[in-house]
Amino acid sequence: MLNAFTAEQMGFTTGQVVLNLSLSFALAFLTSTVYRKVHVGPTYSMSFFVTLLMTPVVVAMIMMAIGSNVALSLGLVGALSIIRFRTVIKDSRDMTYLFLVVAIGLCCGSGAYALAILGTSFICVVVIAVYFATKTGIGPAEYILVFRSDGGDGESTGQRLDELVGWRKLHGVADLGETEGCEYTYRIRLRPGTTPERLLDRLRALKHLSQSSLISPESQLAV
Repeated sequence: MLNAFTAEQMGFTTGQVVLNLSLSFALAFLTSTVYRKVHVGPTYSMSFFVTLLMTPVVVAMIMMAIGSNVALSLGLVGALSIIRFRTVIKDSRDMTYLFLVVAIGLCCGSGAYALAILGTSFICVVVIAVYFATKTGIGPAEYILVFRSDGGDGESTGQRLDELVGWRKLHGVADLGETEGCEYTYRIRLRPGTTPERLLDRLRALKHLSQSSLISPESQLAV
């Protein structure tokens, strides 16, 4: 039984196995930490965080087990085809993290350490930079604006809205009756330096507009 741990049987030395597994876990921990720190919205899941930690180690083990054995790789593909990942990915960005951790496992399991370290570091830096750029307002802030107008036509309402926002797109108009007016739904982009509270204050001062509300697309739960 002890012969199974020899370099000839494993295809890797014990030190290489420990290095591959340790490096894959370390890079997985870095990726998972970045995911936890920069994730926005209510779709954060602790189970997905643990999945990001475990997946690269498992993939690295598979890569070391396959090695250069073509027959084993084909048999492994057939065996894994019966496993289905049924969890619904609610955020498309989470799919990117899954691809990243799989790539970490592939690189570490095949001995491409430099590619694993440089690639993971580069992607994490890009993710953090995009997060802070969006957080500090460098990127455009988009919202769903819903309000009621009890007078005037749609064109005049849009013109008044152009004075407050940098970009708008009408998504829907609902007729509330002769006495209630219409309810408008716009997708808008705030001007630089404009906060949602300031926009709602200015809308409140306009005549014929009432019950204004702003909804961030990030705050909507995926069902």
